[in-house]
Amino acid sequence: MNQNRMPLVEAITQYQKRNPIRYHVPGHKGRGEGLLASLYPFDLTEVPGLDDLHHPEEAIREAQQLAAEAFGAEETFFLIGGSTVGNLAMLLAACHPGDEVLVQRNAHKSVMNGLILAQAKPIYLQPEVDPITGLPVTVSLQELKIQLQKHPEAKAVFLTNPNYYGMGMNLRPYAELCEEYGIPLLVDEAHGAHLGLIQGLPGSAMQAGASAAVQSTHKMLPSLTMSSMLHVKGPRLNRERLRKALTMVQSSSPSYPLMASLDHARHYVLHVGQQELRQSLRLSAQLKDGLAHMAFSWLEVVEGKEHYDYLDPLKVTLRTHSHELHGFALREWLEQQGVFPELADEHHVLLTLSPKTTDDELKRTLSIINQLERTQLAGSNQAVHYRPLSSPLILSPYEVFQRASSSVPLQAAVGEISAEMITPYPPGIPLVAPGERLELEMLEYIQELQRMGCRFHGVEDTTLKTLKIIKNDED
Repeated sequence: MNQNRMPLVEAITQYQKRNPIRYHVPGHKGRGEGLLASLYPFDLTEVPGLDDLHHPEEAIREAQQLAAEAFGAEETFFLIGGSTVGNLAMLLAACHPGDEVLVQRNAHKSVMNGLILAQAKPIYLQPEVDPITGLPVTVSLQELKIQLQKHPEAKAVFLTNPNYYGMGMNLRPYAELCEEYGIPLLVDEAHGAHLGLIQGLPGSAMQAGASAAVQSTHKMLPSLTMSSMLHVKGPRLNRERLRKALTMVQSSSPSYPLMASLDHARHYVLHVGQQELRQSLRLSAQLKDGLAHMAFSWLEVVEGKEHYDYLDPLKVTLRTHSHELHGFALREWLEQQGVFPELADEHHVLLTLSPKTTDDELKRTLSIINQLERTQLAGSNQAVHYRPLSSPLILSPYEVFQRASSSVPLQAAVGEISAEMITPYPPGIPLVAPGERLELEMLEYIQELQRMGCRFHGVEDTTLKTLKIIKNDED
């Protein structure tokens, strides 16, 4: 195929050249003022020549085929609802109501919602925990083998790789194991759209043999926010069910700017992007080297790895041992100076580079961080584990969705079944999933995170003074 082309971008350009009189939606008719004025002319609908995302035959179809070739898939679907809709669609395609699916427990909240929609029964796989940082990474191959033997009727394996911090595994042995059992390996690779594109970057899920992988193209490559891709290869995932699922979870009025940005991002990575990716690797190394030479007694860059195979070089994680400048406080200080990290937790601040990161931004960042004090009152150096991630699962997420719930004071929730998804955001990975038992240790940990400045999604009461629990039959 001709990878020099951008079929959808070209189709939109040709439409504009006709100086069309718009008697179709959207209502702005291509005219707008202010900040978004340049965007309105390209915000279109399914007029002749622009194709239809839900039945692609022309420009969108060709753009998706070019993307599949570029990213090593047999078929690629453009997503205009982020990787969230890809996760939902993969589960809907793989599972029927009541089916068991092996799911990595530190999955994104969209995976939990996908389990509800598919009415599937999750068998949670506990991830390995990095002893240096306390961060959960990927499930060990041995754990997956054990659970596949215990649950031979499982219809799919769903892994998250790499994690938000760029810690990941070579998935080839996982894909081979799933092939032995004749089931698809589904991968939330939201943070890995750039993987495998140049030497020096880890390989992608498609290169490892996964059946399907969703990538947030907007996270690490230059497409617009909410634009993602779903890549598919091999016979294990039913493509007909997948197409139907995507039609259900995606808008019937898809955004042409989002889709065009995916077309452009694919073209970009095959031409200018590879050179700029190599530049970003150089900048990442310079950032880490510059921080190391500052010789902070309380601040370090996470480098060593254990229980995972690689650390994405474009994710630079700062680990703080300061009592005063814990992760949330350090993020707030950086933001006050004009440096906006991707996320923070109690011990870490994550800086995400991309091909669009510049030398000037790197120099400014190092200059700002250099203003910090060299010593700080040290807090605990122990890695805080996101534990217990494996609170006992009493009801499936779908069963919780069908049950009545009530709000109780947080202290009274101990021992009850959670009717909510208690999710620090970012990264969007639930500490408590619907149907899990609320344990004292976890609730104390959640309260401590909130005191430090963490925000939570999925809870009705954002103050966390009350939580929603499943009503007892006697209530």
